[in-house]
Amino acid sequence: MTDPNPKTSKNTSRRGRPPAEEAGLAEGRLLDAATTLFLELGFGRTTVDKVSTISGVGKSSIYARFASKEELFAAVVTRSIASMFDDMKPVPPDLDVKDRLRHVGKELAQSLLVPRCVSLMRITAAEAVNFPALASMAYQVSFDGSIRRILQALDGSGNSLEKRKATRIAVRFLEVAIQPISFQAAFGADIAVLRKRWKSDVDDAIRLLEARGDLSGL
Repeated sequence: MTDPNPKTSKNTSRRGRPPAEEAGLAEGRLLDAATTLFLELGFGRTTVDKVSTISGVGKSSIYARFASKEELFAAVVTRSIASMFDDMKPVPPDLDVKDRLRHVGKELAQSLLVPRCVSLMRITAAEAVNFPALASMAYQVSFDGSIRRILQALDGSGNSLEKRKATRIAVRFLEVAIQPISFQAAFGADIAVLRKRWKSDVDDAIRLLEARGDLSGL
């Protein structure tokens, strides 16, 4: 039987929302383009119009996903931080607790000092006065992810740690070994110099934890 309305039949699958795979590809192009522009032009000179042109995603589709340029930048930063943690090498088995901390400290320091991450940290720091919630979000996502990685390293030591104690160790290790490097990178310190510093900072953090008795019995 001949379809009485062939145009309707042919186009039915094209109506409504795009398939999830297509929508995911569009969002990937969008975030790739936005990342490139934010890194090249900074926050102020990047516009949604430019992101739309580079990505091929219409402005209406962009605003359907992100209500503002600030939300788009937040998504770029969040994805960049997630990628940073995904690229970290897992802690090798059979290491003692100090070597596990050295490994995770090295991975965190080297990941944070990747040029893309440093540039995004600097943009976020520059916009902190105008968009404090954005800066707070970026800091918290990075902080929480780093703590999770350190806790995983501690858990893999083969010792059962009470959660509160493990978190206290992780936070102190992060504060001494990683945050000084991260903050200095964000405010323009020489990255090559900071890359050479990570080991001494990590060792200082481990000595502090030992002196406090936090690593006793681990």
